[in-house]
Amino acid sequence: MASPVSYLANRLIPLLVFLLLLPLSLEAQFRRGRQAEVVPRWAPISIGAKVGWDSQANATTVGGHVRIPVVRNGTVELYPSAEAIFLTGTKEYQYNLDAAWVPGGAGGGVFAGAGVGWRDSVIGMDVGDPRQTLFGFNAFGGGKTNLGPMQIEVVLRWTFLNETQYQPNSASIGLNFPLWRATSQR
Repeated sequence: MASPVSYLANRLIPLLVFLLLLPLSLEAQFRRGRQAEVVPRWAPISIGAKVGWDSQANATTVGGHVRIPVVRNGTVELYPSAEAIFLTGTKEYQYNLDAAWVPGGAGGGVFAGAGVGWRDSVIGMDVGDPRQTLFGFNAFGGGKTNLGPMQIEVVLRWTFLNETQYQPNSASIGLNFPLWRATSQR
């Protein structure tokens, strides 16, 4: 017959080894394969409004824009915009289709870009002549930062219009309102 010490040793040692090998926490259901990875959501589409100053026309500008991320983290964006330029006694309009590179992605920071623009203009025309829509190229740079759920942005834009010596440039400040929050999801 076995001694009580050997009986305890034969029973307790395997039990202690088993308890030491158990994990401290268990999942309710085991997953097959790899664990689900945290996948960042797409940077949000933002709709914005801006006011500014066109130094060539010597006039106030008011406009709107949309920022549409092309890549998931928001480092490349399509940036269509429209502006009304309030001249003395009349208005001009400018429409832009640009692409922006934002190294900070959805978090903001500095950005730069280029694109095309159309300017419905009366500048450089004789009085009574119809408006002309001039085509050109844009270059711009600026910065944006988060302010709670919104973003504030400052933009400097140069437009190089074809077939005219009039080359508008403007500075503007705007607010962007994202359509959703940029958080990670499983």
